[in-house]
Amino acid sequence: MQTTNGIKYISSNLLERTGVAHAFLSRVGGASSAPFDTLNFDDRDADTKENIAENNLRVRNAFGIATPVATVNQVHGKTVFLLDPSTTDTKAEADAIITRLRGVAVGVLTADCVPILVLDPVREAVAAIHAGWKGTVKLIAKETVDAMRANFDSDAGDLVAAIGPHIGPCCYTVGAEVADEFRREFGENPACLEPDGTGARADLGEANVSALLSAGLKRENISFDPVCTSCNNSLFFSYRKDNGRTGRQLSFIALR
Repeated sequence: MQTTNGIKYISSNLLERTGVAHAFLSRVGGASSAPFDTLNFDDRDADTKENIAENNLRVRNAFGIATPVATVNQVHGKTVFLLDPSTTDTKAEADAIITRLRGVAVGVLTADCVPILVLDPVREAVAAIHAGWKGTVKLIAKETVDAMRANFDSDAGDLVAAIGPHIGPCCYTVGAEVADEFRREFGENPACLEPDGTGARADLGEANVSALLSAGLKRENISFDPVCTSCNNSLFFSYRKDNGRTGRQLSFIALR
């Protein structure tokens, strides 16, 4: 865990080596009051627009981002949004953003779901992915790699991906219906799903590693730090731990 201007965050060693601007932000260092304390970026609940704006400003100042972080209206699907000069003002319904624009940060909001940041150092492109359990089994991570290939001519073998804090299998038990969805997509892979009574413990991080590998990424190009948002609720918003009354932390990436 690192701290800049009072903001606590996690960075990826793999992405650090490339020099790309990025961070998996914690919930620490903002202006919001409980239960959104303090670095909340979700404006769909009762937190004030003034707090959200102040939190955005603090992050931009801390990380040297010139413009507001571009996000989408996340809907737990598999749509990938292309951010380019013609779409910069669009608030699309999607769960991933890809861009080649320099100096523009793209990000996703999470509170137990998996944030994934991707860099193509060859074609100079980035992506931010939001993967809840629905997006995970819909292979949103693979869909994003496919979109980078189609739009930027990216080679999956060149891509570097970092998986950020999310709810771990230690805290993420699912019922039979969700477990069946995982089995349909990932088989009986014990790294993704471990039987637990009538349900199972799902490992969203490992499932997304599997999706990235199936898309053609090299294992050595995937950074995965299994920090559980539920276990570390004082540092991260957790929808489950906070019984649905909580904020959302931001993860972002930007070409300098």
